[in-house]
Amino acid sequence: MEKVLLNFTLILIFTYFYRVTRHGLHILQLENYYIDRYAVWMKRYLSKVLNIKTIILLIIPSILILSSDEIVTRIGLIIEIFILLYLIFSFQKRKEKKPFVVTARIKRVYTTYLILFALLVFFANTLNFKYVMIVANVCTVLAYTFVYIVSIINKPLEKSIRRGFCKKAKNKLQEVPNLKVVGITGSYGKTSTKYIVNTILSQKYNTLMTPESYNTTMGVVRTINEKLTPMHQLFICEMGAKYVGDIKEITDIVNPTYGILTAIGPQHLDTFKNLENVRKTKLELIDSLPDNEGLAFVNWEDENIRNSKITKKMVKYGLSQGADYYATNIHITERGSSFDVVIPNKNKISIKTRLLGDLNILNIVCAIAIADKLGLSEEEIKIGVKYIRPVPHRLELKQNPNGNIIIDDAYNSNVKGAKMALEVLKSFENKKRILITPGIVELGNDSVKINKDLGRNAADSADFIILVGAQQTIPIYNGIKEKNYLDENIYIAENLQDALGKMNSIITNNSVVLLENDLPDNYL
Repeated sequence: MEKVLLNFTLILIFTYFYRVTRHGLHILQLENYYIDRYAVWMKRYLSKVLNIKTIILLIIPSILILSSDEIVTRIGLIIEIFILLYLIFSFQKRKEKKPFVVTARIKRVYTTYLILFALLVFFANTLNFKYVMIVANVCTVLAYTFVYIVSIINKPLEKSIRRGFCKKAKNKLQEVPNLKVVGITGSYGKTSTKYIVNTILSQKYNTLMTPESYNTTMGVVRTINEKLTPMHQLFICEMGAKYVGDIKEITDIVNPTYGILTAIGPQHLDTFKNLENVRKTKLELIDSLPDNEGLAFVNWEDENIRNSKITKKMVKYGLSQGADYYATNIHITERGSSFDVVIPNKNKISIKTRLLGDLNILNIVCAIAIADKLGLSEEEIKIGVKYIRPVPHRLELKQNPNGNIIIDDAYNSNVKGAKMALEVLKSFENKKRILITPGIVELGNDSVKINKDLGRNAADSADFIILVGAQQTIPIYNGIKEKNYLDENIYIAENLQDALGKMNSIITNNSVVLLENDLPDNYL
C-alpha cells in the first residue's frame, strides 16, 4: 500500500512539475534561450517563482512523511496527494500571445526531465523513500529554478548542436555563390523596412527574407537551412540584438554585401546598459561589409547615426536635402501618405501609400535607394510600391464597418515609433481619440524618464487614455498628470482584456483607437 501511495504521489509531483516548468520554458523561449535573461525574469517575479502557497501546503505532508510512525507517514502521503491534485487543477494556464512551440530543443529539455524523474523514482523505490520525497517536494517548489538548472546541464549539448546548424547554413550559402545578402538592423524599423525592401526588390530579383521577426542567429540560420534554394538571388536578412556581438555573430555566417541601418536609439538598455553599446552593436553590420563592393544605407535623419564613425561607402536616405535619397512634398492624412522621392541624377518618383507616419516614409525611401542601386527601373519601383501593405500590428489601420478606426501598433515597443504613432493619432482631429498602452519596456535605468515623456505626449494626443498595468504605468500616469489631464479620462486596466472591455464601453462610431505596444508573455 505504501509503495502504491508513493508512486502515485511521484506521478502527481511530475504532473504539477511539468505544468509549472512548461510556463518557465515558454519564458525561456521568449528570452531566446538566454539563460541569464531567464534568471533576470525569475528575479523580477520572485513571488511567482517561489510561490508561498505551494511552499506552505507542501511543508505539512513533508513533516508527516518524515515521521517514524508508518501510519503517520501514510497519512502524509495521502494528504500530499490531495494537495497535489488541488495544485494541478487550480494551476491557471495563461493565454499566450506568442504560442509556446515544442521545438527540438524543448524536447531535449523534456528528455532530461524524464531521465531525472526516472532516477528519482528508482531511488524512491530502492532507498529510504522519505528523504527522496523531501527532495521531490523541494524540486516541486523550485520548479521554475529547475528550468534554469536543466538549461545549464544541457548547455554544452546545445552549443554543439548550434555550431552544427550554423556550419550547415554557411555551407548552404556557399552553394549559392551569386547570392547577395542585404542585412538590416536598427533600434527600430527593422521588420517594416525588411518587408518594404523585399516587396520592391522582388519585382526584379528572386528574393528570400527572414520571416516575421526572425532576427536572432538561430532564426536566420533556420531560414537559410529550411528555405534557401539555388534559385534565390537576394537574401534579405533582419538582424536583431540584445547584447554586444549579437550582430557580428550573424554577419560572420551570412557575409552581407549591403547593410541597412535604420536607427541607433535607447532600446534593450536592460542588457546593453548604455547607448554606446547599442551603437557599437548596430555598427557591427556596417563594419562587416566588404570594402570594395559593400554599401551601407543609413538613415540620415537619425542624429546618433550622423554622429557615428562609419568608414564604409555610405548611401544616405532621409526626409531632407542632406541625404542622397530623400522625400519631399510630403502629405500625410488619416488614409495614407503621398510624397516624392528625390533620386540622384534621375527624375523624382511620386509615391502614394496606405502606410502612415514619417517612419514608414523613411522606410520606403530606404527601399527605393537600395532598389535604385541594385538596378531596378522606375517602373519596377513604382509597381513594387503599389504592392506594399502595412506590416501586421505595426501602425496597421483597420476600418470597422461601424465607422470607428483601430490603429494597431501592438508590435511596436520603441521610443521613436511610439512618438510617431501618437502623432498619427493626434492627426485624427475630428474623432474621439483613445489610446491603449502598457508603455515601453526593456529601457533599463531610462525606463521612468522615457515612459514619463510618453505620458506627456499621450496627454497631447489622446482624448481618453487606458493604461495597462498599475505598477509599470506609474511613470506614464505621472507624465499625463503633468499636463493637467482629467482623471475621468484616464483608466488603469488590470490587463489587456480589461483594457479592451473599457474601450468597448466608451467607443463610438466616431472614434479612433491606438493600440500602442502589447507586452509579451514574459511580462505578467
